[in-house]
Amino acid sequence: ASSSGGVSTRLLPTHFYPAAANKSRKMGCSTSRNADVASAKLYVPELKELATMLQTALKDNFETVETEVTECIDLTKWGCAAPGIGGNCRIIDVGGVPNLLDPKYHKSAIFQLPSVAEQVGLKGAYIYGACAASHLVVGVNAELMPTEHISKKCRCTKYSKVLEDGSHTMEAYDSSEFGLLGNFVACDGKTTPVVKVRVKKRKGEENFVSCMRKGLAKALEESKVNVDGAKSAQIGIGGVFKVVSGKIHGHVMPDFKKTVMIDGPEVEEWLNFYEMGPDLTCLSVFLSGDPAKEKQESKEDFGLDLRLEHTHFFSQSKKEGGHYHFDKTPDDVEYVGYFLPAPVVYRVDNAFARERACQADK
Repeated sequence: ASSSGGVSTRLLPTHFYPAAANKSRKMGCSTSRNADVASAKLYVPELKELATMLQTALKDNFETVETEVTECIDLTKWGCAAPGIGGNCRIIDVGGVPNLLDPKYHKSAIFQLPSVAEQVGLKGAYIYGACAASHLVVGVNAELMPTEHISKKCRCTKYSKVLEDGSHTMEAYDSSEFGLLGNFVACDGKTTPVVKVRVKKRKGEENFVSCMRKGLAKALEESKVNVDGAKSAQIGIGGVFKVVSGKIHGHVMPDFKKTVMIDGPEVEEWLNFYEMGPDLTCLSVFLSGDPAKEKQESKEDFGLDLRLEHTHFFSQSKKEGGHYHFDKTPDDVEYVGYFLPAPVVYRVDNAFARERACQADK
């Protein structure tokens, strides 16, 4: 293992090949069954400080903004597999968009949540977040809303897929396997003090998550805090929030495209978008920036190739679920959520770094 600039990197064995997988499966240009795992420290503000930062971040975007430090409610009532989101929190970014864009990775980029938990040093963790379903489980490409307490053998995960007629549906997902990419929080699932956020009536242009993320980035720039060893001080947040009222704009991925896609307009056209809600439980992971990058706008410093926000949602009353984009009814929307900062972010099996290495070998 080696570390520099607050970023540690090590090779750990992975177990993201299903038991029935062909032993000669290839992951891109490498046949290695080890995944590169890197990590970087994050800034962890006191909860009262975080509540103030989020209040400031949201006040210009929503007419009503309330933030406070309080005990987390029992999130099993919102359809989660654990009552809380506290205890040994860590953020995890697995795989990446290149696994989705290129068909050569569709069958091989398969991961297991218990293995990911072990890789980040929290065996048996409660894991929630946003990722792609395994096509080996569902039969097609699909969205996944993972919420699973591994050690307690409690899984409330759902998946959403596009049907042949272009409509969508959501069902229970009885597996720890996921595909392609994922953004998660791993923790003990304990009920602890959290920051509660309640907003109503959007008056700005930002969605709920982006508004918080960008507001935290701005606050960090102004405060000029430092994290020992990290290239830049960044905050990573995990949380669960509810769309109490209003409609949201979300997407569900259709089945795989058989040709290589270019990220951007081609992917946007390929996705299926729907209006859904209200009464949606949202599993959210976001970061103010990449702590492994000194300058976030740098095109030459790739840092950990982190996805800075990713939120998936599911309904407890309807067959609705997918990837959150923004609300469609600003006058009617209300969000209520519970959030905690994490002290570290882990990068597992970085697909972007693999692609750069493949290009360099050509």
